[in-house]
Amino acid sequence: MGGVVAYDISRLFLGSASTSPRGIDRVDLALAEAVFANGDDGAVGVLPTPWGVRCYHGSKVRACLDHLRHAWSENRESALDPAWDQLRSRLKGVPNAEFDTHAVKGANLLVQIARLWALVRHTGFSLGRPVKSAVPKNAIYLNVGQIVLAVPFLFRWLEKRPDVTAVTMLHDVIPLEHPSCVTAASARHHAQMVRTTARYAHGLIVTTQHAQETVTTALAAAGGKPIPTLEHHLPLADAFAAGGNAHPDLVGVRYFVICGHVEPRKNHALLLEVWKRLLNEAGDDAPHLVVAGAPGWKAEEILSPLSDDQLRSRVHHVSGLSSPALRQLMIGAAGLLMPSLAEGFGLPVQEANALGVPVIASDIPAHREIAQAGTVLLPSDDIEAWLQAVTALPPGMARTAPATDARQQQAEYHRQVLAFARESAASRASRSSSAYGTVRRSSAEILDIPSPSSFLAPQDHAARI
Repeated sequence: MGGVVAYDISRLFLGSASTSPRGIDRVDLALAEAVFANGDDGAVGVLPTPWGVRCYHGSKVRACLDHLRHAWSENRESALDPAWDQLRSRLKGVPNAEFDTHAVKGANLLVQIARLWALVRHTGFSLGRPVKSAVPKNAIYLNVGQIVLAVPFLFRWLEKRPDVTAVTMLHDVIPLEHPSCVTAASARHHAQMVRTTARYAHGLIVTTQHAQETVTTALAAAGGKPIPTLEHHLPLADAFAAGGNAHPDLVGVRYFVICGHVEPRKNHALLLEVWKRLLNEAGDDAPHLVVAGAPGWKAEEILSPLSDDQLRSRVHHVSGLSSPALRQLMIGAAGLLMPSLAEGFGLPVQEANALGVPVIASDIPAHREIAQAGTVLLPSDDIEAWLQAVTALPPGMARTAPATDARQQQAEYHRQVLAFARESAASRASRSSSAYGTVRRSSAEILDIPSPSSFLAPQDHAARI
């Protein structure tokens, strides 16, 4: 049973409490579906529970994933999304279509518990089996959700199972680089994620060259030894596979979109200042701005300027959009605006690129790596430059969306990740007494599973794949 995947489903399980997924949640869900697509390969799910870290049969995990896709409305048409319907009314200026921007705090605790219980009920309650004994011999523990890395106690079972190879993803180390953008608790938790990875991981997955550099530096500072590293851009979700036309209701409505949690790191404050100036200059002719994202830390403070009636008439906060509705929102936008102070990857930029939507983004390393020709990169603190860029973007410009096959892109990503995980396990088995270097690989080389001797020295960077 060597090479069987023991997939950590913690992020997905907790994600069921939310009405819609974050970008990394979509990636996690699609990879899990690929891992458990074949019911005969022995893949198991790993989940912390009140009775310990437990192991669950693949059939239980597949039922969980099916319910989660339905609960997140990933297969629902945008026309059936009430949040999208209400937002369109606001953009059209329909009387009495008031949207409560400050009531978008996510589901309350009771609703979240009910959603979690619905998943358990649909999947079928089970105590599972003790992870130390139930995970197959020589299995690969795969964790791309990262959140449980903040709880090192949950990884002690790996000390009892030295035959298991742990491969984890660290999305970034932004809370350590920009502590002012997060809570003190978030910075502490992230530091613990790095320490846990440094102690237990035998393979590392990152999303950009910049993330690879910053994460491996942090791991070294935490005492970690060099380990094989796969750097690979995240794939598109199914919903962003193709272009299309703006919703008929919004033809002729000029609006821009910013996507992501409402938190200081996303730099919404800059755009709100830009829109104040647009309103002063253009009045009712000013374009709309849609703030699409769940409220995070300091969200009420960030959105407090919307108490001004004039600004609220042109700036609209919406949360809980399904992925199909978010795609429809993006398609009709005059542009995507991403003034983030820091990003580990920047999925909205990639999604807008795939839909042919113009992008104006902050000039930061992650955006520079994924930006396409025509993307406008600006300093994240230059209000005047952003004002000019928004104003200069011509209305009704032709869209040239690239031919993007999201399913093929996902399949390739899944092959790369799983092949890398198995290579890490094979290399560890054959070189258990040697230090690992950082991997530099082409796609073909990873899929061919080369010999461990082809690892480069630790100082070399991972290649973009």
